Amino acid sequence: MENVLEILEQKVGLLLKQLQELKKDNQELKSRCQQLERMVQERDLIIQQLRQDSEGSLGMKNEIETYREKHDRIRIKVESLLQKLKEFEDIQ
Repeated sequence: MENVLEILEQKVGLLLKQLQELKKDNQELKSRCQQLERMVQERDLIIQQLRQDSEGSLGMKNEIETYREKHDRIRIKVESLLQKLKEFEDIQ
């Protein structure tokens, strides 16, 4: 009977040791999980900022294109006026 109790005591001791190791592992995993969650939040903020920057860049690109189109129209009109002026000078 004593032998059975010793075996039971050993098994309970092993179970307690395993339980302590599992608790330690669980705590380490919780800590790692929190660290990863912080990293995800930081990256989400970076992604949000990049999206805002991208939208701003798109707006600037559209504005530049508008100015370029205006510039081209003005250049064409000026070239036309210069051509007419040259024709007028050639007549005289």
